[in-house]
Amino acid sequence: SFLLFCLSGFGQTGVTAGSKEPVQDITPIELRAMLGRSTLHVIDVNEEDNFKEAHVPGAKRLDYDAITMVALASDTKDTLVFYCWSAECPAADTAAETAVGLGFTGVYCMHAGITGWQDAGLPTEP
Repeated sequence: SFLLFCLSGFGQTGVTAGSKEPVQDITPIELRAMLGRSTLHVIDVNEEDNFKEAHVPGAKRLDYDAITMVALASDTKDTLVFYCWSAECPAADTAAETAVGLGFTGVYCMHAGITGWQDAGLPTEP
């Protein structure tokens, strides 16, 4: 499943009660343990220059406001994990809520962002 982990107050955007799983939060350590799974898609919604500077290994960069079925995985049961720069950045929440609205069920948001990933001492690309 795509992991879109985000505990956000944006909650039910475009979602009828009970029809979709909410976006959940995931920590950098939890995400690190999941890397390498074929059904995991890590999506960085930072600006291009920030992505080039450092991103979670294997992450794909997408604009937070350009989340579509075509841009995401073909299987709505895949796990999606969205993240942006830091806990103060709302872009990952917005992207995750969009994915839930598109029917993805395993959606997570790593609220710590790439700065939290780095603070945890985890490796980045490039």
